[in-house]
Amino acid sequence: MQITPTMKELKAFLATAKSLSFTHAAKTLNVTQGAVSRQIIALEERLQVSLFTRHARGLILTNKGQQFLPLVEQAMNQIHQAVSAITSDKQTIKLKAPSCITTWLLPKLMAFQQCYPDIDVELTSAINHNINFATEAFSAGICYDSEPHSNTLMAQLLFEEALSPMCAPSLLINKSQDLSADQLCQFTWLHATQNQSDWRLWLSESDSGNTFSAQNQQFATLDLAVSAAIQGFGIAVGDVTLAQQDIESNRLMMPHSLTVKSGKGYYLVCPHENMNNSLTLLFKWLKGT
Repeated sequence: MQITPTMKELKAFLATAKSLSFTHAAKTLNVTQGAVSRQIIALEERLQVSLFTRHARGLILTNKGQQFLPLVEQAMNQIHQAVSAITSDKQTIKLKAPSCITTWLLPKLMAFQQCYPDIDVELTSAINHNINFATEAFSAGICYDSEPHSNTLMAQLLFEEALSPMCAPSLLINKSQDLSADQLCQFTWLHATQNQSDWRLWLSESDSGNTFSAQNQQFATLDLAVSAAIQGFGIAVGDVTLAQQDIESNRLMMPHSLTVKSGKGYYLVCPHENMNNSLTLLFKWLKGT
């Protein structure tokens, strides 16, 4: 028997490994449950390894199956990228970015595409701030972190994170002077992290001691916390670069002038092997705007 798996077998394996259910995999692939089961059996016989342990309540990946899954994902993504590269008349950049940066990013991408109409940028926003090029089919990504150190990645700093409290102007009566920490505590504090590290970092640099608001509201992402601040629900600690448009349009204001560098930033990254003329132009464009 030929040892190289067929595409049907690999697709059946991926769908089943992600759902751990023949039924769900069949719905994903638009085939019968029996067809998926037969493809998995054929794949296991071809490889002469057990990829799943069958139980009454469902499936569990074996150690071999867990090893095989990321390798198959990587191979399938490479195939999709290769097909896209030769079947499209236009050059396409598939870019993943955190949702919180899209307001800052979109005008720059629109201007880029007007200048380079032969290059399509497909933007995907996500809550998570990182990217795994081995398992995700993107040309490049924007990551929020400290400076990446990897021999396999090209990384360019877009801007450093600088944090400061911000709120809707309607929330405050006196808008002309910095509010003390005690005055800020009179309002609800909006947090973008579970450990409330945004406010804690700013307070540590403002010499405010253990001051903390008694009213706190937590959100899953920075853009949700800042959106709540724009609507007047409280004060968030946000990035001044990301909030620049809202500050200039008077949707937000900074009740204190202190900004604090977090030591992190937003980086445009891509694997060295992905670099081409289109990505080189995008890197230069985002660095220069």
